[in-house]
Amino acid sequence: SARGRSIAMKIFFFGIQYHTYTRAIIAEMEALGAEVTFVDLQPRTVGYKVMRTLARAAFERMVRQRLVDAVEAARSTQYDKVVFLQAHQMPLDVLERLRETQQRAQFSLYNWDAITTHDYRPQAAYFHRVLTFDRRDAEAHGYGYLPLFCIRRWQELATDRATPRSVYMVGNIVRLERYCAVAQFRAFCATQGLTFRDHLKISPVVLAQALRQGVRPRGVSLRAIPESRFATMIETGRAAFDFANHAQSGQTMRMMESLCSGKKIITNNQWVKQEPFYSPDRIHVFEGTDFSGVPGFLDTPIADPSARFEGYFVQSFTRKFLGLDTVPTARGTHD
Repeated sequence: SARGRSIAMKIFFFGIQYHTYTRAIIAEMEALGAEVTFVDLQPRTVGYKVMRTLARAAFERMVRQRLVDAVEAARSTQYDKVVFLQAHQMPLDVLERLRETQQRAQFSLYNWDAITTHDYRPQAAYFHRVLTFDRRDAEAHGYGYLPLFCIRRWQELATDRATPRSVYMVGNIVRLERYCAVAQFRAFCATQGLTFRDHLKISPVVLAQALRQGVRPRGVSLRAIPESRFATMIETGRAAFDFANHAQSGQTMRMMESLCSGKKIITNNQWVKQEPFYSPDRIHVFEGTDFSGVPGFLDTPIADPSARFEGYFVQSFTRKFLGLDTVPTARGTHD
C-alpha cells in the first residue's frame, strides 16, 4: 500500500514561495509521510516588496531576524532533514547556528538558479548535499545534477486537443531580451500561418525599465496566468516556445512541464542536446532568432507520443531532493 511506503521523518524546509511549485514539493513530502516545517526565506507579499524597495536596510534586518527566530524556535525539535530551495538569502552565521542546533539532520540544498544569477557557493559549504538544475555548475563544482520537474496538475492533461501548427508560451519577462525574442517569434508565426498564444507576465519594475529604454511592450500582463487558462493553453498547443530568462545551462520549468505533458518544444537552450530525453522530433533548438526550422518541426510527428518521462515528475524530484533516491552528478557518478 502507499501508506506502507511512507516515511516518518521531520523536515525543516527553507525556501521561497514561488508560484505553486514550493507548495507542490511540500505536498509530496507530506504524501511520503513526512512532517514539514516551512520557513519563508524572503516573503514576497506586496508589503514586503514595497519595504524592500523603500527601506532596504530595515527590510534586510527584519528578514534576518525572522530567520534567527525560526532557527531558535526549532532548537527543541530534532529534525531528520534540513532542506533549502535556494540559500543565497541565508546569512552565513545563521546557517552555522542552524548546523550547530540540528547536528543529527542531513542538510540538502537545491538551486534552481545558476551561480551566475545568484552565487550560493559560500552557503554551499554548510551542506552535506548540494544539487543544482544547472548542468554547467554541477560539472564545475561536483554538485548533484537534478533537473526541474512537472507538477501533478500538468501530468493529467488531455493529449488529444492540440491544434496543428500551434505554439504557446507562458513566462515571466525578467530581461527585455526575452520579450524581444518572443515579439520576433510572434511576427514570424504571423508570416508562416502558425498560431501563437502567449501570456507574458511583467513586473512593474521591468516595465518601467523597458519604457525608460524606449521599448513599449505589447501583449504583456502584470498578472500571472490563471491556472485553468494555462491548462487550456497547454492542452490546445502543439508545441511550447521556451526562451531562457538568464544565461543558464539548466532547463527551465517550462521545458520540463512541456516534456512531461507530451508537447513538442522550441528552445534556444543548446544544452538540452545533452539531456537523455532529447530527440530532434520532440525538441527543436534554434540559434539567435533563426526560426526557419520551426514549421517543418511542427509538421513532424513525435516518434513516441505516449512517453511521459516520469523521472521528471515532482514525485520523483522530491524523493531525489530528500536523498531517498540517488542523484547523478553531471559527470555521471552518484551522490
